[in-house]
Amino acid sequence: MAEKDFKDGPVHHDAFGPGNEDEKYMADEAQNDTDINNNSSARIRNPLAGISHQTLMRDVEEFGEEFQLSDIVPLLKKGALVAQNPGEFENVEGLQEDELEALRNEIVHKWRQPRAMYFTVILCSVGAAVQGWDQTGSNGANLSFPTEFGIADSKGDPNYESHLWLVGLINAAPYIASAFCGCWLSDPLNN
Repeated sequence: MAEKDFKDGPVHHDAFGPGNEDEKYMADEAQNDTDINNNSSARIRNPLAGISHQTLMRDVEEFGEEFQLSDIVPLLKKGALVAQNPGEFENVEGLQEDELEALRNEIVHKWRQPRAMYFTVILCSVGAAVQGWDQTGSNGANLSFPTEFGIADSKGDPNYESHLWLVGLINAAPYIASAFCGCWLSDPLNN
């Protein structure tokens, strides 16, 4: 229901009173073209396309006031103008040379990232592989350890229910330890 309300609701620019009808039409079109559920090409139209400069600047100022970002409103305005037409960032007035250079680098060197980021991605990938191996070992152990330790969880056993809970607790131990110890210690240990 919320998606329908969003899709069929009025565009926020209508609340500002009379304005350019073309602008309202383009904003409505941008909102209608963004149907997340039926988007086979996975392309979303730029929601800032077709909004006048005056309206865009007013929206940025209101955003800055609403979220107590008044000190960086000039930077937000530059960002909004670049986001409105990313292909024409060279023509955005007010951008400093270092900002233009940073934008050019994003286009020319799309995959240039800090080594620490690549290290993090590789480390997380290896961690995921190790966790998968660990999970596989745990699953294999589940087949034999209850019998080996005399806590078989077969239905014919007189202690079936208590053994079932004990085997479940043993299987859940790594996740319980993570929830009650590991997650809480992670932040202090990283500092």
